[in-house]
Amino acid sequence: MNTLYCACCGQPFRRSSSRGPAPLYCSRDCRRQIEVRRRVWASRQPAERTAAATSAPILPAGAGTYPQSGMVWERAFA
Repeated sequence: MNTLYCACCGQPFRRSSSRGPAPLYCSRDCRRQIEVRRRVWASRQPAERTAAATSAPILPAGAGTYPQSGMVWERAFA
């Protein structure tokens, strides 16, 4: 598999060498960006991390209320 996708920006990129583990990032900039994100996330207080991870999803204006219950599917027999 020669085409990989960057774990930071999602851009496809080609693997330069088949030796060693597959790279996760397409560039040095993406690698630095992820390092910064990890440091910021680690520096946050545990309560802030929990609140950020469990916050309600952001919906576009006019989308209505977020459905809290799952959709019920019935099996149709032919």
